[in-house]
Amino acid sequence: MENLINIYNKIYKVIKDEFEFENQIKRIYLFNEIRKVAFLSLPPHCTSLLIILPGAGFNKKTERLLYKNFQYLLKDNIGICIYILNDGNLNKEDYIFFEYFKEKIGEIRGLVKYIKDELKIRDINLLGISFGGIIGFIVTALEKDIKKSIFFISGVNLEFITWRSLLRFKLKKECKRNVCKKMHKIYKNLIKNNLYDEILNLPKKCFLYEPLTYINNLRDRKILMINGIFDMIVPFYCALEVKKWLKNIKILWYPSTHLTFKFFFPIVKKRVLNFLKNENIHRN
Repeated sequence: MENLINIYNKIYKVIKDEFEFENQIKRIYLFNEIRKVAFLSLPPHCTSLLIILPGAGFNKKTERLLYKNFQYLLKDNIGICIYILNDGNLNKEDYIFFEYFKEKIGEIRGLVKYIKDELKIRDINLLGISFGGIIGFIVTALEKDIKKSIFFISGVNLEFITWRSLLRFKLKKECKRNVCKKMHKIYKNLIKNNLYDEILNLPKKCFLYEPLTYINNLRDRKILMINGIFDMIVPFYCALEVKKWLKNIKILWYPSTHLTFKFFFPIVKKRVLNFLKNENIHRN
């Protein structure tokens, strides 16, 4: 496992920050050596922060919507950090996708380092939405400074998503179905037998950005998943796969699809706040 983790050792440090204030809320824009990577909102006396990883197709409109939906946390002195996911096109070749994951994970780890070292905030949490959740699983497995993780309409098992979800019409496929199935059978056996170094020898890079590869590092972490029963983009099976490996996590189900999940957010946001504040997640 250590050799696998070393793949993601590069961290893109924050090298520039810009500040402004609005009604006692401190806004911070963060830049690394490549680009602008995040927008933070910190309330007075902020001691806890939630990093939000958006899904594919992120844009300025999404950023505004995420802030609108999560600004309620500021009233409870929980800061929010919206990660700016660029180039969210999922139709990438295997090797390019692997390099993309390495860059995004390196950027998010750089944010964690900045929040801990510069802002002196120790209670750092993560929320991943859809594709952002897939990245978030790996970040959580790598970063011990992440205290709690929440995943909306996300999961693991990229083989299932690639071949049996609605994304099968969009994602690039470099293997035939039977070849992919055989390789994943070998891959699953390697994980079950803790032969992680052997995964590096598999002919495709997709196994290195499959969250299931790092699932063993999540066994003692505090994780909440919230999924839609009728989701056909990240089907319910992908959430159940996490539960199969991690018995201690909690999954909340709502009668939504991937796209209608937003209509349940007024209920979901209470669960998020309760989870972050160590309260009963079932309380309304």
